[in-house]
Amino acid sequence: MIRWSLLLAAAAGLTAYAFWVYFRVELAVPAARRLAVVRAAALILVLLLFFDLRLPAAIAGRSGASWVLLDASLSMGADPAAWRAARRRAAELSAQGWSVVTFGDAVRAVESRDLAEPTELRTSLAPALARAAEGGAREVRVLSDFRLEDAVAVRSALATLPLRVELEVFGGSTPNVGLSSLEVPDLSREGDSVTATLEVHGGAPGDSLSIELFEEGRPVASARIAAPSPGLRARASVTLPPPAATGRVRYSAAVGLDGDAFASDDSAVAFANVGREEGGLVLVSLEPDWEPRFLVPVLEDATGLPAAGYLRVGPNRFVTLGRAVDRSGPADSATVGGAASEAALLVVHGVGADMDDWGRALVEQPGRKVLLARDPDGARLAGVASTAIRDGEWYASTEVPPSPIAGALAGVRLEGLPPLTDVVVPSEPMAVRTPLSLQLRGSGPAQPALHLADGPDGRAAVGLASGFWRWAARAGGRDAYRRLWSGVAGWLLADEAASAGEPRPTRWVVPRGEPVVWSVPPPAAGAHLSVRVGDGSIGSGGAVARAGGPAVVDTTFGGGGTFTSGVLPPGPYTYLVEGTEGDTLASGRFDVSAATEEMVPVSAPPEVSIRAAALTGAEGPGGPPLRTQPWPYLLVIALLCAEWIGRRRSGLR
Repeated sequence: MIRWSLLLAAAAGLTAYAFWVYFRVELAVPAARRLAVVRAAALILVLLLFFDLRLPAAIAGRSGASWVLLDASLSMGADPAAWRAARRRAAELSAQGWSVVTFGDAVRAVESRDLAEPTELRTSLAPALARAAEGGAREVRVLSDFRLEDAVAVRSALATLPLRVELEVFGGSTPNVGLSSLEVPDLSREGDSVTATLEVHGGAPGDSLSIELFEEGRPVASARIAAPSPGLRARASVTLPPPAATGRVRYSAAVGLDGDAFASDDSAVAFANVGREEGGLVLVSLEPDWEPRFLVPVLEDATGLPAAGYLRVGPNRFVTLGRAVDRSGPADSATVGGAASEAALLVVHGVGADMDDWGRALVEQPGRKVLLARDPDGARLAGVASTAIRDGEWYASTEVPPSPIAGALAGVRLEGLPPLTDVVVPSEPMAVRTPLSLQLRGSGPAQPALHLADGPDGRAAVGLASGFWRWAARAGGRDAYRRLWSGVAGWLLADEAASAGEPRPTRWVVPRGEPVVWSVPPPAAGAHLSVRVGDGSIGSGGAVARAGGPAVVDTTFGGGGTFTSGVLPPGPYTYLVEGTEGDTLASGRFDVSAATEEMVPVSAPPEVSIRAAALTGAEGPGGPPLRTQPWPYLLVIALLCAEWIGRRRSGLR
């Protein structure tokens, strides 16, 4: 009653407004009354749309008045007998004139004879009820196992929507146990054991569940976990032996239960980097120096990223930096290059003229970088044109130039800091954006100590002097050292447009039903990249072999950023990315998870409370809402056009 009173009051107000405009505001014309009626009619029709009125069933007709909502989620297929019974029931109701609609991830109208196996990854009933109400349904029959994700929303919909709902339960008591998640952290040091964390659901409370863990398909550990109570999950940690290989290692876990009819959630997959940590801070030093010892801990504290440092001691040999107890064994250039390509922030120390092709490729890769040059050739490779290097003692100028990190240096005592040496002088000083200036022996023209570059391949900070570590080695300079490099790191990591160093999937384990998203660095102008994805299978020794059949995905793309290659079925995959000339730019593997949460037990079956809401739900005329019909919008447009034509013919603007 209150709603209708508000509607009538608002309609009267809009009508009075239309007549007031034409009789008090506009010029007096003979057609004023007719124009006011047309405007009032348009406003009242829009008001009816806002109030979401429903049409009487007599006007809307009886087409689609009875709907069957059939649950097509994966959990309905856990018990084949229950699915067949639900499908037969839907066919019976369809023969009686009911409209069959499946629900799960989406709501789809189907013919009963076209019903296939259930494939939906979720069970959301509330959107289907809302669609039925909007479609003019008066009676709804829900056929489901009632493993609903939105039980609260369903109870609310049943209490408010003008539907007569009946529930029929099929299945729902199938025994099941599954893995909710598997997490294996990156391992920065080879030879260390790693701790995997996993979660299980299902099973009878108090039962013992057996879990097997595999490294590259090879069994490495097992565990027994007590089954959790309904609605809960059991979490456990399992210590795994040291990995047998470095790089990206594939781990998997499997749990079993006698009589388990739902295999989709019986396994889980995770990838871990051995010998490096993905998305961290990586420093590569190409010459012995004290700088990495002080720079790594400062950047690690400032960014919060896991840090790894490598010192080159031979053409294909690196030793790790840090405390002796934290160091791992020697690493080769492939391991260091892989760590650098996956780093969120890369620091290359000792960029100079005598670098080989491996070092040059490291400097030229896109991404966020700190490049510390030691001669003019190194500065040019880092993007700063230079022709000379000047010896002597260079002291920090007390005048801080305007720069993106000027705020970090505000209030820092720069006088009295130890001098820097081996300053690389740019050939075009005006093109260099520096946060810190140096003066020879504390006087004379200023020279830049750093250059902050912001290019299409990502941001980079180029060091043009040596000896910053002397600041950190003295008590009076530690604050300046920390604030300088903290500001540089903050500016580098603020670059939201930076992309991965190589084309690759953004996730190594893609959730089921989601598209595979690829991160692509900006290629050279006119360049195009092709990606080929093939099925991968675990072979002998745990190797993932490339499938000999046709590719699952074979496409070409250009430009940087991200793109998707569609939804793939669950399983392991390999990928190969090639450039315009056919050279291999990246290769690797990823998994599409088979797991879903369709069979995760709930703490209390929602069917009872939902049935009560259905029996006491709102009753109404059962017609569709006015806003779902096309004619109100066409009528509003026609009325507005008629008013416009009438105003012009009457001489009004």
